[in-house]
Amino acid sequence: MIRTALLLGTALTTTRPLTGLAQQLRLSAEVGKAEFFEGEPIYLLVRLQNLGTDTAWVTFFGLGTLPFTMAVTRDDGNPVPVRMPSIDFLVPPSWRGDPVPPGASVMNTLVLQDLAGDEWPRGRHLFLFHFPPAEYKVQVEFAAHLGVPRTAPLTLRAAPIIFRIRARTVAEEAEVSELEGMWQMDWDTTSVGGHGGAAYKATLIEWVEKRFGGHADDPLLPFLLDNGMYSLGPTLMRQIEAGKLPRFDPDTSEVVSWLRLGVIERQKSSTGGTRLVQALSARHPDQLAALRTTLGSTLCGQMARYQAQVSRQLQRSRSTQPR
Repeated sequence: MIRTALLLGTALTTTRPLTGLAQQLRLSAEVGKAEFFEGEPIYLLVRLQNLGTDTAWVTFFGLGTLPFTMAVTRDDGNPVPVRMPSIDFLVPPSWRGDPVPPGASVMNTLVLQDLAGDEWPRGRHLFLFHFPPAEYKVQVEFAAHLGVPRTAPLTLRAAPIIFRIRARTVAEEAEVSELEGMWQMDWDTTSVGGHGGAAYKATLIEWVEKRFGGHADDPLLPFLLDNGMYSLGPTLMRQIEAGKLPRFDPDTSEVVSWLRLGVIERQKSSTGGTRLVQALSARHPDQLAALRTTLGSTLCGQMARYQAQVSRQLQRSRSTQPR
């Protein structure tokens, strides 16, 4: 059993051939730009590439695993709290690591404010943690062979990623305040008219539709169409589970599906778009084939091809398991 925790970062590390293998791994990541407004989601896209001529066998690669360690500091040198939740998973006896064929990439993305940042002083907010205005540096390491049998330790060290958080404009302040007000609806039964969050979801969809019409690169849309659609307060969740209130399922909503595909198309070169492709693949793997073609060599197209490969591997694994 391997104990896992969380990652993030930006990196470029090359390894020398190991144990006679022409193996070269490159770890990289990006957040898409160098400046964000306070409260804007920061989408971290992390990629592991095999630039060698042999298949590389590595440990589980993903935002949320123990092989990754992260440090975040402000421009004054003070550290930023990193809170990386951990999970446990069982490794089969025959596991030899996850293969990364020559020329292949492994990709993963997550919102930074769900991994690190300051505690909020009060109220209900879009993210778990907060980055106030300042300049920040993020550093990451990946223990690529952690738990992989018959391998020597291999740590890939990332070059730091640097970005700046600026104060919100008046318009941005109004937008964030409006969204946080909607977020509160999902936790307050008196605000949703007894419809189990349906009023919140309807309001959120209306807000996204309005923004979709005039803001092609809106950084809030990928977050709202992923995290936002699955948010549900504990009181309402208990009522839904007891059968007292109806459940809203975004995965069966044609409007939500149309909006997600539209945002992916418009933001196909952004890290936010890749976050939506990753989320879509977990619930609608049937749409990946079309995305691979229409998105081409863009960042989202690369994520769609990778997720389609993961989906095929899972299907083959299930088909070979004894019944």
